[in-house]
Amino acid sequence: MLLQSPGSRKRAALLLFVLSAVASSGCSRYTRTKQCRALIAQVNSALDDVVTITGTGGAAGGPAVTARRGVGGASGASGASGASGDDAKGGTTSGQYMAAAGRYERLAKQLGPMEFSTEDMAKTVAEYAAVMTASAQSLRALAAALDASNYAEAERANRDLERLSAREHAATARIDAWCQPGS
Repeated sequence: MLLQSPGSRKRAALLLFVLSAVASSGCSRYTRTKQCRALIAQVNSALDDVVTITGTGGAAGGPAVTARRGVGGASGASGASGASGDDAKGGTTSGQYMAAAGRYERLAKQLGPMEFSTEDMAKTVAEYAAVMTASAQSLRALAAALDASNYAEAERANRDLERLSAREHAATARIDAWCQPGS
């Protein structure tokens, strides 16, 4: 059936536009959900590994690693809460800190090639990856300081980790907000 009147053509064009907008909105939401799930899986898996490596069980205020909220609301761990994490006190060892640092570095590399549907989200994930890289460096410094019994340097590394934790929480909050349905 051919549309004869100009009004019919305008209504058909408007209907096509609305249907196209609704369809692309659904695709956009699906794409965003898929991207969020992939990101959450990467981050939370890494944070779970860090909890396992450090033997903290994700307990807040533990002797060596503080609990941290992962992306999507899950718990993970990062940042030393005490510079006295040696074997004798049952805390996290320098070797465990080194292993956790390696896991953070791998996570940062895994996040690099991920793509997101908005530039803001891509920047937020890049910031999160930068925090993971810096956390790895601070964990390595903490491990070296503990091995050398240099508790002043260990405290400095611990303060760096606390500052990085604040940056990580801010990035996580932005990621969580972006991943919320309807945002």
